Amino acid sequence: MSNTGDDAVLSDVEDEIPVPIEVTSTSPKDDKFQQLVSELDRERQSRQALEASKSDLQTSFNRLKLLAHDSIKKRDESNRLKDEALKAKDQLQIELNELVRHKDEVFKEFNEKCDEAVKAKESLKSEVEIAAEMMLNGIEAISEKVSGFKEFRVGGLPRSDRYTGLGGVAYGVIKQMNEIVEEMIRQVELRGKERDEARELMEQRNFESAIEVSELEARIDGLKEEVLGKSKVVEDFEKLLSEKDGRLALAEKELEGLRMWFRESEDKLKNLETKIELQRPLLVDQLSYVAKIHDQIDNFIKIVDVNRLDHLELSESLFLPKETDVEENIRASLAGMVSIYGLSRIVFEKTKELVDERSNEVNRLNETVTQLVKEKEHIGTLLRSALSKRVSANLLSNSNELFKVAENGLREAGIDYKFSNHLADGKVLVWSDEAGAVVAEDDEVYTLASALENIIKQSQLEIIELKHTVEELRQETSLLRQQAEAQAKELVQRKQTVEELEEKEKTANENVEGLMLDIAAAEEEITRWKVAAQEEADAGKAVEHDFVSQLLVVRRELEEAKQAVIESENKLKYKEETADAAMAARVAAEKSLRLADLRSSRLRDKVEELTRQLEMQETSRSVFSRSRYVCWPWEWLGLNFVGFPQLNARQERSNETELSEPLI
Repeated sequence: MSNTGDDAVLSDVEDEIPVPIEVTSTSPKDDKFQQLVSELDRERQSRQALEASKSDLQTSFNRLKLLAHDSIKKRDESNRLKDEALKAKDQLQIELNELVRHKDEVFKEFNEKCDEAVKAKESLKSEVEIAAEMMLNGIEAISEKVSGFKEFRVGGLPRSDRYTGLGGVAYGVIKQMNEIVEEMIRQVELRGKERDEARELMEQRNFESAIEVSELEARIDGLKEEVLGKSKVVEDFEKLLSEKDGRLALAEKELEGLRMWFRESEDKLKNLETKIELQRPLLVDQLSYVAKIHDQIDNFIKIVDVNRLDHLELSESLFLPKETDVEENIRASLAGMVSIYGLSRIVFEKTKELVDERSNEVNRLNETVTQLVKEKEHIGTLLRSALSKRVSANLLSNSNELFKVAENGLREAGIDYKFSNHLADGKVLVWSDEAGAVVAEDDEVYTLASALENIIKQSQLEIIELKHTVEELRQETSLLRQQAEAQAKELVQRKQTVEELEEKEKTANENVEGLMLDIAAAEEEITRWKVAAQEEADAGKAVEHDFVSQLLVVRRELEEAKQAVIESENKLKYKEETADAAMAARVAAEKSLRLADLRSSRLRDKVEELTRQLEMQETSRSVFSRSRYVCWPWEWLGLNFVGFPQLNARQERSNETELSEPLI
């Protein structure tokens, strides 16, 4: 940004127009004027220059402002980049330290390796001298190892007219190694054929073993089924024995139940006898009470109906209680109940007749009362009509007629009453006192009215008494009805009691007879069950003996079957072990064949490498003169070098030994 400002300043300076200076010889005034004009021009030019510079400064200021903003942004970005660079620098410093440390370690290892290489070089110098001898020893060892397949030591190593020294030795070794490898390839092919034949033979043996195993499994399955059948037969025999034992136990339980039932029947019979003995005095008391009830009803009939006198003798000769015979007592009680029932019917009929008579009488009295009430009303009307006519009619004739009408009405009502006394008193009054005729007539009328009133009062009193009598008769009738109903209910209850006693007697007799029959049948059944149980026990013992003998035979056969199964399992295990061993041998053979293939491929690769090295030796003889290249093939061939680790050599020897071992 400062560079930009300097450029702008320089441009402003460069943009100024130079003022031409003319040197003339003028007067001082003109010179002064000219100076003023020139100053004015310069001032104008400077003003223009200032304005231009001002605009330029404004633009430059804007540019500077933009540059300032950009610089601020760039500063922030640079700070951020600086921080990142510092972080990266720290990271790089760490990595650099790590690299330095690693470099030191690498240098250290390199120095160690260099020292080792120097040592190895020094050792190689000493070992190169014996390389030829070692190569010869190595090829002799290899030839000796493969001498079982073919003899390679006859005639020594192949010789070459082209190579001499260590190269000739290497040529002979490589040539003989090629022959050994070819022989090994041929042996591997033969071993492959033998392996295929052994594999086919193994598969055939496995197939035969599988057939034998399947036959043994089928035989074992048959033996297992036979064992299961025998075990089922044994279980059936055991179930039959348990069923027989259960039947015997059930028969013993039924026999014991019959004995218990027989004892219970005897106890029930004794209880019935004791109950009958206890009920005997009750029957005697019942007979006595039946006789008393019969006497009471007979007395009631005598009160109601005096004409019937034959029940007393019947009641005296009917009930004769016996202390020993229960059946006769029950029959006598039943006969008494029947007689009581007949008497109660008679009482009911007589009571009904009395109630009907009383009700008829009450009805008749009610009709009489109603008729008297009607006559009273009629007499009242007649009296009112007579009083209305007393002035115009004759008093005596009217009185006589009135009394006659009243007497007739009372007579029709059933009351015999005469008005003659009243008429005599009236006549005395009339004839003795002629002066007070009107007063006498009035007194006579009042007397007649009072007499009628007295008659009506007496009639009302009689009606009230009749009503009371009717009420008393109704109450007596209701009491008689209640007594008759209570006696009828009691008779029905007595009859039901007698019927229940008869039913109990019948059931007791039937129970006794049934118990006797059941006891006899139970005794017969017990004897029959004893005989059957004895026969069943004998048969069960015989069957049990047969079952035991059969069970022993079956157990013996089961043991033999178990032994056969165990032997079959042992044979099967032996077959399985044989098959496993065959499979293991097959796997080992396949592994050895794979190892032989691997070794042959490795040998082939080594031969190719040796051939390549031989070609390199042919092209560059100067390289083969160095001792450090001579010992490499021998190391690959598994030769033992002095001062080197023996691990690879031992591994190669073990691999060669595995190759030389015969197949299983």
